[in-house]
Amino acid sequence: MGRKTHSKHTGKRGAQPPADDSRRERGKRRTSGAARQAPDDRMAYATCTGVPHAPPRLSLTIPPDRLDAATWDQIESALALPCMVHLSVMPDAHAGYDLCIGGVALLDGHISPSFVGYDIGCGMCHVNTGLPADEVLPDEAARRLLFDRLRLAIPVGTATRAPGDYDLPSFESASGDTQLTGAVNARQSIQLATLGGGNHFLEVGVNRRGEIGVTVHSGSRRSGWDIGAWYMKQGRLFPLDSRLGRAYRQDMDWALDYALLNRRLMLEHALRALADVQRQLVPHKGSRAASPAASGQPPLSEHEIAMLLGRMINENHNHAVVLNQPGDQPGPSGAPLVLHRKGATPADAGQPGVIPANQRDGVYVTEGLGNAEYLSSASHGAGRRMSRNEAQRTIPLERFRSQMRGIVCRADKGVLDEAPDAYKPIAEVLAAQDGVLVRVIDHFRPLVVLKG
Repeated sequence: MGRKTHSKHTGKRGAQPPADDSRRERGKRRTSGAARQAPDDRMAYATCTGVPHAPPRLSLTIPPDRLDAATWDQIESALALPCMVHLSVMPDAHAGYDLCIGGVALLDGHISPSFVGYDIGCGMCHVNTGLPADEVLPDEAARRLLFDRLRLAIPVGTATRAPGDYDLPSFESASGDTQLTGAVNARQSIQLATLGGGNHFLEVGVNRRGEIGVTVHSGSRRSGWDIGAWYMKQGRLFPLDSRLGRAYRQDMDWALDYALLNRRLMLEHALRALADVQRQLVPHKGSRAASPAASGQPPLSEHEIAMLLGRMINENHNHAVVLNQPGDQPGPSGAPLVLHRKGATPADAGQPGVIPANQRDGVYVTEGLGNAEYLSSASHGAGRRMSRNEAQRTIPLERFRSQMRGIVCRADKGVLDEAPDAYKPIAEVLAAQDGVLVRVIDHFRPLVVLKG
């Protein structure tokens, strides 16, 4: 299997080291001599199977010593799988459950629920409204009004919608498990168009041209979690043609669709909230004096909102894609290859994407470069550099509040684990992939951030 095998991914024992030898040192040794030079020497961290002229089994986007021991444990565990064909690790990688976050795994004839994760279909939707920020959100009063409208329109954290707000067709798990079916149906409607907590967010920002952009980060909520958890209890890997393999694929696809609908509806609510703020700021006809924050920009119409939703960027970062389209080569066994991305986004040539930094530094809009050596993928964000517990213990609340000054948001102890310092510096993460995996084409600095 050569590199050309990986040109399309649309989305989806040797001797033991000495006892005191760290995994980082093993990683360094693993890459020395065996690595093939990529087009940019920043990306030249690849290892081979040990078979002469074999394609790389591992491609790293950052030097091995920048990955901690827990992440290396998960990389080595994945590489030990007989069905592993190629593993690529993104620059925001950190330890997760089973496969590291930021891992992209190409498996031969097998699908793995734990390589997708619990929040199936979690991802980003983004739209550049084209609206001028200096007219529509000219000051803190206007931005705070938008923040209040967003909080009214979109439940966050554990909050749900009222029964009947949305009615969805009943879900029926392809596994045949009635408890799983019941668990999903109990929550799917009341959690639709809800943000959740953790690192999920809705952000309204401005780019250098002064245009307002809106970004939503969320996933399949408890429904996707229940599906992922149920299948992970059944096993780590399923052959594609097995009963559980077919069932997981079907239920996963349902969760991917649900996650996209969830984000799209929240984006729609956000655009309507923006239009409501515009209406409040425009002076009534006949008024002798306009508010200092008054906007001359006409509010978004329903037609304009529909047009914006039609051209939104959507990329999810927890999925599996079966490569069985015409032109896709099979794996070594003759079965289809299955591409898993866990905390990583598709970056096919020309594909638009979104890489968020943190709630202080905004989001970056990208264009994929289709780098087959790295399975046409890119990072899904900056990546955490400390656990939530560590962030709560060590980050001073006043520092967090100081960092968020000028942004209308929640900045209290309840969301301290989402402070900018909890994440890796976005400049380093972008430098490892800009011009190699993706091209950065725009940046939106946050004005208003909604979190759970």
